[in-house]
Amino acid sequence: MCERIGMICKLAPQELKGIYTFDKIDSDDIDGVSVSMLDAFKDTVDFNGETIEELHKEICSIVESTFGTFISDASFQIKQNGEIAAVILISLFKGKPFVSELFTVKKYLKQGMASNLLKKSINVLMNLGYDDLILYVHPENADAVNLYKKIGFIEL
Repeated sequence: MCERIGMICKLAPQELKGIYTFDKIDSDDIDGVSVSMLDAFKDTVDFNGETIEELHKEICSIVESTFGTFISDASFQIKQNGEIAAVILISLFKGKPFVSELFTVKKYLKQGMASNLLKKSINVLMNLGYDDLILYVHPENADAVNLYKKIGFIEL
């Protein structure tokens, strides 16, 4: 398994592009989020062979704040055609907001969903009084690394 790159962003207002509706995430969404997460990560550098049950447990630990305090106000999903297309989950880690998960289902890639989710979360976190956002990314996930740099993230 490859060491992930830590990145941080000083929060600044973000302009959203697109016509997406951002829905909050709660415990009723965990099953759907788990299925979407498996689709998003399977056969990518981010996939470590997790089963749907393992992903369900991971999502539960985030949403139920056993991983760290879940920031529900800054965590969203975008639905398309009645299914979860993209998700961002934000938690507190060592007192700072942390992107626990950010993913897009494969058939919805390259439509700006991850970018808009991240920007929406940044705007909410600013309004909540936070200054920074941290994330970790697989160094071979070039699309994600480029997205984060474009938004203003730098390596820790």
